[in-house]
Amino acid sequence: MLACCAWAHDDGPTNSTPKSSGTRTNSAIVQSKPGDNAWNVGQPAEDWWAEIKRQHGHVGPWNVLGWRIGQAALRKFKSQWGRHELEVVCYVPPQTPFTCLVDGLSVGTGNSLGRLDLRLAEVLNYQQSFVAVRRKDLKGDVLEFRPQAAYLKSITDQPVEKLEALSRQCVDKPEKELFTIRRISP
Repeated sequence: MLACCAWAHDDGPTNSTPKSSGTRTNSAIVQSKPGDNAWNVGQPAEDWWAEIKRQHGHVGPWNVLGWRIGQAALRKFKSQWGRHELEVVCYVPPQTPFTCLVDGLSVGTGNSLGRLDLRLAEVLNYQQSFVAVRRKDLKGDVLEFRPQAAYLKSITDQPVEKLEALSRQCVDKPEKELFTIRRISP
């Protein structure tokens, strides 16, 4: 069994005293605080394509799809990059190129795995992939961004020399050809 515990720095110092065993008392798992504050001063990259390449090592259609979904999520929830107002969970098989979607989501929203507002969850095959997003402050409706089956088929098992062209096509395609958006009410 694997257990994980995290203490976020966003709440500032606590009055708790570390025990000699290295554990903290009076601590809770906390996600990053949303909105305008001292912890959320990052800015979106001027060139998102170059930022994906810098962070991920190359640009591929799964990265660009993640970026497009991230941008759509910000727009649908009337949020802004890097404000950490959204919780994003990416459901993909635990292997590349599918997990590349996560890096595109990060560049697209400003969310990150380390801030606990971007998470990875496992599905059994790539046809089941989707991204679930909700606002932290509302805890209400979830938007499910589900990639179109035909689009996923067109970018899967492609040779490396086709990645650039497929990525550029993803930039230009209408959203409805890339993914559907479904609202799920609690």
